[in-house]
Order: sequence, then structure tokens, then C-alpha cells
Amino acid sequence: MGEILHLLLAFLFGIAFHIFWNYILGIGYGVMAFRTTMVDTLFILAKNIQSAYEIQQLKYMSYELLQRDEKFVEFQRSIDEKEMKSLKDTVIRNYINSVPSKYNSLIKFHDWETAMEYFNTALKERQ
Repeated sequence: MGEILHLLLAFLFGIAFHIFWNYILGIGYGVMAFRTTMVDTLFILAKNIQSAYEIQQLKYMSYELLQRDEKFVEFQRSIDEKEMKSLKDTVIRNYINSVPSKYNSLIKFHDWETAMEYFNTALKERQ
């Protein structure tokens, strides 16, 4: 009877250890997947912002070809800069707000500049 009790306890301990081990591995895999996804998302966001800057440059080149007034071009540049800053801040704020609360401690940035610093550091670590 004592041998059966020992076997039963060993079996139950094995089940508890298995559950605990899978939980710890799940957390680790989740954190690694989140970090990879965060860097990939920042890459996509940076590429989109870069594309917007390139489109703005094409717009300014077309203004030059159309011989628009310099004051008009400068006014348009100042508007575009304000809109781009607003876009960057909104994109990062929306990204941070979309992250589940249990992963909030993994986000090491709060605005566009710190997001790009984090992105550059993460890219250097990957290489």
C-alpha cells in the first residue's frame, strides 16, 4: 500500500511539474514573440513614415517645376512637418494602447524618437 502511495505522489508531482514547466515556457515564448513582433511592427511603421517623406519630397519637386511661390512652398513645408509629427505621435500612441496590459512592461518607448532608438538598438542586437 505504501508503494502505491509513493507512486501516486510521484505521478501527481510529475503532473504539477509539467504544468508549471509549460507555464514558464509559455511565458518565455510569449515574451520572445512579442519582442520580435514589436521590432517588426516598428520596422513597418518606419518604412511607412519614410514613404510619406518621399512623397512629400516629390510634392516639393513638383512645386518647383510648377514655379510656385517660395512662401507657398515654405508654408506647405511647415504644415507637412506639423502633420508628420502628429502622425508619428499618433501611430506610436495607438500602438502602445493596443498592447495587452501584461506586456506593457516590455515597451521601452513612449514617443517616435524613443521608438526609433529602441528599434535601432534592437536591430544592432540582432546582427
